[in-house]
Amino acid sequence: MVESPKNKMSKPFLGGTNGGQFNDEYDMNAFEKTKTKHYIPRKVNYDTWEATPNIANLPSSCDDEMFDDYIITTVDLNMVKNAAANSLSALVSQVYDSKTEVTDANCLRALDCVAQQYAWGKVGSDALVARLKSSQHDGGHVVDEGAPYAELWIGTHPNGMSNIEVPDIESMSGSSKLIPLVDYVQENPEMHLGVVGESAPSDDYDLTFLFKVLSIEKVLSIQAHPDKQLAAQLFTDHPHIYKDPNHKPEMAVALTDDFEALSGFRPMLEIASNLLDYPEFSDLIGKCRYDFLEFIAQKRGVDPKPILKNMFHVYMAADESYVKKNLELLDNRLAEKENLTELDKLIVKLAQQFPGDSGIFAPIMFNYLKLQTGDAFYIGANEPHAYIQGDILECMACSDNVVRAGLTPKLKDVETLVRMLTYKCTMPEITRGKRKDQCCTLYVPPIEDFAMEIVEVEPGNSYKLEDVRSPSVLLTLNGSGILRQGKVQDFHASFGKAAFMSANTTATIIADENGPGLKIVRALSNVHLNSRLNSL
Repeated sequence: MVESPKNKMSKPFLGGTNGGQFNDEYDMNAFEKTKTKHYIPRKVNYDTWEATPNIANLPSSCDDEMFDDYIITTVDLNMVKNAAANSLSALVSQVYDSKTEVTDANCLRALDCVAQQYAWGKVGSDALVARLKSSQHDGGHVVDEGAPYAELWIGTHPNGMSNIEVPDIESMSGSSKLIPLVDYVQENPEMHLGVVGESAPSDDYDLTFLFKVLSIEKVLSIQAHPDKQLAAQLFTDHPHIYKDPNHKPEMAVALTDDFEALSGFRPMLEIASNLLDYPEFSDLIGKCRYDFLEFIAQKRGVDPKPILKNMFHVYMAADESYVKKNLELLDNRLAEKENLTELDKLIVKLAQQFPGDSGIFAPIMFNYLKLQTGDAFYIGANEPHAYIQGDILECMACSDNVVRAGLTPKLKDVETLVRMLTYKCTMPEITRGKRKDQCCTLYVPPIEDFAMEIVEVEPGNSYKLEDVRSPSVLLTLNGSGILRQGKVQDFHASFGKAAFMSANTTATIIADENGPGLKIVRALSNVHLNSRLNSL
């Protein structure tokens, strides 16, 4: 279990991601091209399994996001429309940032965001998500005190599209109206998304990121998110399940001191120790336990992926009746045990939430993390994880692709999950961000799709947000004040208010003198921070 954060933040990876998939190559033979099998050999450079890597040194994007020793795909990425990747490629290719004058056309605009009511969310006003949602736009949302509120989505993904408030030019009274945020940004990609030379309407570009707030009451499913190649393949083969072709690495920042999660495989020695401590699981995986323990005893330093992959597959594919039998044995044993370990307590908790589910055994193999407010960790594509409880900020590449295999009533795709995982046995690095100045903390992952800034301004003080080539979304977490954009407008900021900021524009945060100050989080693309973060 990890509790003590390292007081450092990984620098962004400077090597860049794979280029975006521009969509000017569609032709009459596109379908035939997509049927051609593309075999792209990429040798895997395995980390020594005992080591704990610094995520700053991990390669970005799909170079480290493979689901086997070689990437095998039947989909040509150039044939798959990926507007988010197009935008990222355009932003990365720029060699300098340019400040744009704020006008009525590109000024801050209010957002009305979607609250997802998944079953694992906190209920009613106990959920931060519910309180944020009820404070947005005109405050017209009434919280259902008997319903769960799991996620607040701020972005352009079609599964949870934010709406933006714009002037209603057809109204004689000067009123406003709400339109989908994607329609707004695609009306002028150069102005709003920072895509130079694309001022005409185009649906070839989109936000590169999706920003969320999560209120977690019950454990989420055991899951992983695909890399770009696998995402495109899943989207092509099963578009009714996997809704988009983009990868989905992500970063979580704790908003409460009780945030817990499972993430990645434990070091091999810990797994071996747990096999001895939990005979019910050892019995479930049969002969694999002997192979695994023999590997530990005789073959340390050799690539552990094949042996770990086989054991995980046997576990995930175990007969349901046998799983339930062994879970019952485990439940009975722990009920009689006097001094439960933290791992025992977690297993009991999961059993209460999802009785009979094979995912109850997952903490035996996965790292168990406990984070406090301000702690963060990064989850790369093809890494297993499950959030357990607490409130968090979450930012990710613009995607909603999830491959699940346990602790869920939803579709389980065990075979895909088993094939896609990296099987790295390392502890996730917990960070507290990089303090940019007295007001701003940066949370920068080792990829370019997204980043987060948390800005805290004392009562009566002001702080100027940097203009960046990326668009941004803003969410006020606490306090009240204004965001001033010259003489164009004073945008009111208070708890729950969300806004869209066009690329290359800025605003000055001014906290009310008699209030508690202002705390605002900004999500954006990680394309402007490389040199600036390195200089801190």
